[in-house]
Amino acid sequence: MNDVVILVLVAGVAWFWWHQDRFHRRALALAKQACDRASVQLLDDSVGLRRLRLARGGQFGVQIVRVFGFEFSQTGANRYAGTVAFSGQRLQSVDLDLSRPLLAG
Repeated sequence: MNDVVILVLVAGVAWFWWHQDRFHRRALALAKQACDRASVQLLDDSVGLRRLRLARGGQFGVQIVRVFGFEFSQTGANRYAGTVAFSGQRLQSVDLDLSRPLLAG
């Protein structure tokens, strides 16, 4: 019986990791697309998971909310923060916040 529980746990972790990787790749593509449209440069060509939480809603009454963060620049000398958020399977928002530059250093 313990072997079955361990196998189910390992399979669950593997499925979650694979599913999370799909969201990561999708967030990166959306961040690149948003930066191209805004004529800004995506810095480091990467996104990182900033927040992962459960929220009400979705098919089963609970869904996972994922927020990925990235940095971009208008001139190469300044840095701004952006986010890509998913609620369940749906894209919730892509935000390029030009109002608050990040501190250099």
